[in-house]
Amino acid sequence: MNRDAIEQEIVDLIKEMLNLPFVDADTVLVGNTGVLDSMTIVRLLAEIEHRFEFTLDEDDLTLDSISNVKRLTEWVIKSRQASH
Repeated sequence: MNRDAIEQEIVDLIKEMLNLPFVDADTVLVGNTGVLDSMTIVRLLAEIEHRFEFTLDEDDLTLDSISNVKRLTEWVIKSRQASH
């Protein structure tokens, strides 16, 4: 699965989970203007872990790595490579 496909899967997942009409690579996920609350972050990360078949490395997870869709995509790619 290439980077664009992973990003699109994450976009679709967030849109589905939050019933949002528009999400793109620059959508802010966490912080004051973020679309995710703490419970949704946990649900999203669990679903990403399941869909992309890797185990989260909590030491590698930072708020910066999940701050927007683009950074989350990069983190997923890096995490998948590290687990395989």
